[in-house]
Amino acid sequence: MSKLRIGLLGTGVINRDFHLPVLRNHPQAEVVAAANHRPESLKKLAADFNIPKTTTDFAELAADPDVDAVINSLPNYLHAPVTIQMLEAGKHVLCEKPMAMNVAEGEQMIAAAERSGRKLMIAHMWRFDREIVWLRDLIASGQLGRIFKVKSHAIWLFDGPKPGTWFVTPEFAGGGALADMGIHSIDTMRFVLGGARPVKVFATAGTFFKDIPLDDTATVMVEFEGGVAGLLEAGWYHLYADGLEGYTQAYGTRGYARVLPAQLQTSVEGIWSVTQPDMPKRQQQCDLPMYQAQMDHFIDCILNDKEPLTNGPDVLWSMKILEAAYRSATIGESVAVGYESN
Repeated sequence: MSKLRIGLLGTGVINRDFHLPVLRNHPQAEVVAAANHRPESLKKLAADFNIPKTTTDFAELAADPDVDAVINSLPNYLHAPVTIQMLEAGKHVLCEKPMAMNVAEGEQMIAAAERSGRKLMIAHMWRFDREIVWLRDLIASGQLGRIFKVKSHAIWLFDGPKPGTWFVTPEFAGGGALADMGIHSIDTMRFVLGGARPVKVFATAGTFFKDIPLDDTATVMVEFEGGVAGLLEAGWYHLYADGLEGYTQAYGTRGYARVLPAQLQTSVEGIWSVTQPDMPKRQQQCDLPMYQAQMDHFIDCILNDKEPLTNGPDVLWSMKILEAAYRSATIGESVAVGYESN
């Protein structure tokens, strides 16, 4: 195989502004096809990025022998069915977050990947951010001592999805700000804690800013194994936030660290010190280098038969926390993670 031949599913911002630019930078990949239900946006994407094949039929792309792998950036309700369709057709899949509408769908995706022998990777790009990786490594080194609390934020400040779009339609999105933004914080907390397993979840979620049928505000507390507390805030349209998307803090018995911007505070023999590690300047909050690292990893896993960092079984734990959080917000009680879905 000279180059990995990629097909794009969806013509929205995530493909246009993030996945396509980093794919064009990769010497071992080329975008050969795109599919979307809207022919006008499909035609424009193909013209702008010189994509040779287009179709409004996902089955046609699945059957195309000239496509080795796909990027599924379709609306949430199409994550599971179209990913399964592509896996069963022999394509490797990088699927956007959230993995699926619920845990049961995620399990079906995992089973399809296992049956097909193809790679399934979920696009949790923050795991590939240089500052988040620094925080994960710092915690693992023990420099902060025993971690007892992590906090993460995922706030879309001043703005959010437009009312009437699929993002705020329950049958298409599955959830609101918690599913859209909060899933990043859920997954990031798990990652910096070295894949810690959740025990139980308590959450509140509500709609305060817009007349939409989904949550625009959520606060979630997760108890992880070992007694570590995780606290996350998610939201759309907020006028203030302690931290934007990706802002994560770790509290230990010997120190504190945060990212965006990265900072380390430690106490050694009673002497408190504050340092800021040298990090490349960010061009924007969600900048292209982490998307490049994510795409490089996906392609490397396919070409060299490696297991993706954000594989299905691992990310399913983030989905379990998300599902438990929504259930907790509904019943007003804490929920054990791993309960059987109805």
